[in-house]
Amino acid sequence: MLRKTAVLMFILLTLAACGGKSAAPATEITLEETDFSFSPDTITVPLGKPVTLTIRNGGVVEHDFGVQKIGVSDVSMGHEEGMSHDMGAMDLDLHVATQPNGVSAITFTPTEAGEYEFFCSVPGHKEAGMMGKLTVVAADQ
Repeated sequence: MLRKTAVLMFILLTLAACGGKSAAPATEITLEETDFSFSPDTITVPLGKPVTLTIRNGGVVEHDFGVQKIGVSDVSMGHEEGMSHDMGAMDLDLHVATQPNGVSAITFTPTEAGEYEFFCSVPGHKEAGMMGKLTVVAADQ
């Protein structure tokens, strides 16, 4: 009887562990910021899948990562406190700032395939060449 109970418990625990619907794992990318560039400066991510972008600022001034117009959902950020800078009248669909020698993260799900420019919106940084390309591709490409 004890053996049957143990076998039944094992089966129930195994089914319980497999039964829940889990979220798709995020594509994880690390982006390095320096004065005044991104590395890598081209990123490719899958359409409709979560993306977590970890940003490390190795520069001596605050930098950020921004995309002006991109179809995204489920945007969430994890970053340090006390970050702010003047973005002027710029309205960005994706944006996260990072202090010097700091780390920030942004998670999002792209909803539209295409090529998008990302850049640092700190005044003068984009003009100094701090930009790159984010490509969103369908999963079968």
